Amino acid sequence: MTPNRAASCRTGLGLLLAALTAVILSACGGGGGSNAVTITSINLNPGTPAAGTVVTLSASITAPGGNAGSLTKAWNVSAGTLSLTPPDFSLVLRDTARAASADTISTTQANVYWLVPATAGSATISLAVDSATRTREVSFGASPVTLSVSDGENNAKICTIAVNDVEDLYQAAFRVNFSSAWEPIQATPGAFLGAESDILFFDMTNQTGFVPVAITRKGNAAGVDGDGVLATITFAPAAGSSSASREAADAASPFGLGRIMLRSSADAEIR
Repeated sequence: MTPNRAASCRTGLGLLLAALTAVILSACGGGGGSNAVTITSINLNPGTPAAGTVVTLSASITAPGGNAGSLTKAWNVSAGTLSLTPPDFSLVLRDTARAASADTISTTQANVYWLVPATAGSATISLAVDSATRTREVSFGASPVTLSVSDGENNAKICTIAVNDVEDLYQAAFRVNFSSAWEPIQATPGAFLGAESDILFFDMTNQTGFVPVAITRKGNAAGVDGDGVLATITFAPAAGSSSASREAADAASPFGLGRIMLRSSADAEIR
């Protein structure tokens, strides 16, 4: 073989190897492609949440090989809590629900559920997937459920839980959180969802730190529109507490709402 022909063969072989390398790298995501995970957006449903409601969180993610669904997603919220499953009435009522949610969750699931704080405000939602991170600032308006506190006899406090401007309300569940200066004595249904013969009313006044309440209308009854009282809860001074400790607790807002759930007669969530 002449020197010129040998050089030509080497050049041709080099071009062939270069072409093969380009094909292999292209198939593997290399050769100028990106192996990085990208979080395009954090998605909320509903897009404009209200205080005390449940929001479904998801994300738009791109990954090499299209395997974003199998990647671990680390979620965090600066206010409220996260859950791997949609909260239901049993989570409102059971003490074990405390361990069922947290402000940080890691999962391969496509969706997680954010329990928005019960009072209007804002929060930061953060997501990390592999080396990619993204945050979203979210504001949430006032809840249709409110809590007011009044004085009762013998230094008691009466918490009134009411709804405002709702449509087709059939079921409601919530928690009233309280400080150690107080202890719950009695929970009583309000008249908004109907007379006691028309509803089922569940409450637990033997829990530490919160009173869970669930109320539902019966059978094929229609939902209720408007404003009204869902329940009242009476609290007495805790054994051994002093007036000074109760005054200090009162200054720090000793009662608050949490884990609010409202459902219509069609079993749809009211947000």
